[in-house]
Amino acid sequence: MRLTWHIFKFVFLDNLRSIWSLIYALFLALSTYALIYFTGSFTRAIVSIMNIIILVAPLVSSMMMSMYYFNKTDFLHLMLAQPVRRSQVFLGMYLGVSITLTLSVLVGLLLGLLFSLQQIDAILPLITLMVCGGFLSMIFSALALLVSVASKDKLRGIGLTLFVWLFMAVIYDGLILIYFIVFSEYPIEQHAIVLSLLNPIDLSRIFIMLQLDISALLGYSGAVFQKFFGAGQGMLISAVSLVLWVLFPLLIMLRVARKRDL
Repeated sequence: MRLTWHIFKFVFLDNLRSIWSLIYALFLALSTYALIYFTGSFTRAIVSIMNIIILVAPLVSSMMMSMYYFNKTDFLHLMLAQPVRRSQVFLGMYLGVSITLTLSVLVGLLLGLLFSLQQIDAILPLITLMVCGGFLSMIFSALALLVSVASKDKLRGIGLTLFVWLFMAVIYDGLILIYFIVFSEYPIEQHAIVLSLLNPIDLSRIFIMLQLDISALLGYSGAVFQKFFGAGQGMLISAVSLVLWVLFPLLIMLRVARKRDL
């Protein structure tokens, strides 16, 4: 694991010095401060910040991970030419990029909240928002690295990475809505729960909404999720599912990397 640590340290410091990490954190800080200050309602502000996080964090994580991988192919070839394990090299790269992105999300949200302390009514929804932002950064970093490693060229890899984000953020909800309309006469509550677990963006949205207890904004699947599990159990299942969403793409990526002809 010493090699993984050294690669992680190199990649982490390389991304930490990047101007884009700073811009990303400042954007989240300004957005958080502006929404809390001008919205007038703490709950509405949290919902607005949530909508930004669950769309921007996956997109930025996907693009930065994919572009970093393809821009560092020479470095990867040099490392893989040595008598080292591929899994250590790719794991170090993943941890370096994903942790940098997670820190950018956390620092951005914290800065925005520090300048808005007088308008804050509750701490737990904010902590949940930060946790979900961190999870989404790590999940979509893993998905982006998986797609990039499996792709043969840069254009296809970035295009497929964008499609994965677009599918999770937009297309998936549309397909679920069509499914609910077509089968509205049948008992599909359990299907709604399963479908919610299959999309980390929807899962994060439900996870945050369970903290705010706003059933009207949860949507059909989220309302069923809250009714079936209850707030406490629903939060636990959401958290476990988010952890699995990090681990499964990462393990598949490591397996593909070991067999990939680079």
